[in-house]
Amino acid sequence: MARICKNDITDHLREHFGANPLRVPEARIRPLCLLEIRNRRRQYLGEFQYLVKGGFAHDLPVKTDPVAPVSDTRSKSIDFKAAFSILNGFLKALGVDPAPVTASITGAKKMAFSFSNVKRNYIDPLQFGSILAEHAVLGNTDNPILEPIMADDDIRLGLITDVIVSNNFSISVMNSAEGAIDVDVPKIAKAVADLNLDVKVTKAADNEVRFEGDKDLTFAFSCLELKVDRNTGRFSRGDWLRNIKSATGQARSFESLEPGEEQMLEKILLDDDEQNPLLIEL
Repeated sequence: MARICKNDITDHLREHFGANPLRVPEARIRPLCLLEIRNRRRQYLGEFQYLVKGGFAHDLPVKTDPVAPVSDTRSKSIDFKAAFSILNGFLKALGVDPAPVTASITGAKKMAFSFSNVKRNYIDPLQFGSILAEHAVLGNTDNPILEPIMADDDIRLGLITDVIVSNNFSISVMNSAEGAIDVDVPKIAKAVADLNLDVKVTKAADNEVRFEGDKDLTFAFSCLELKVDRNTGRFSRGDWLRNIKSATGQARSFESLEPGEEQMLEKILLDDDEQNPLLIEL
């Protein structure tokens, strides 16, 4: 599986959001969706509301903030072969055939990526926990999809709490000496137009082309562990909360956290290679 080199983008996503970069950005990965995780293998399950007995109709706002340190930050240039694997996933997310794109980049040896208008959509985990407790929200233990998760301690249920989204990305292409290579943007734009897609192709520089879609796609996410009691259907926190410590090193309880301290909660990282984070494929 392709990796994207350690750079300011992945550093920021890791350090500030505990985020897992996606190999293929997609719209379905959003807050309050669930993943099944077994030995770092993951599978998308669906929305949390369909796990709840009787549905989940409570008001839990999804907040949005800009992510300035990621916007317009270019990744380090990486080998074209590895970069093309990443690019293929990004283009796939927009519905664009990669063939005319690569045909318009002749002599390229390296490539770099960047995003603009990057935002973070997220829920407040403490508010989510309060809703579960105050309204006696229970999991539907009769749901057959949930059965193996309740029965096997090696399977973890990840609730997506944060996503990093953008509706565009740019590629910059270079030769082996890091020199710029002119990109035939009109040729790419025509190929995209022929597909009748809501995708804009613009030339940002001689060697840089930007692809912009009509909707935000998630390209990184964070999740917390959620457990469901197989007898009662009650939700509880996963083992990640055992790692909460006060400034003095004393263990903290879930109830003692102040508003804003939810950022202290350890989040599930599906890839522990922090130097060269894997691109997750769901």
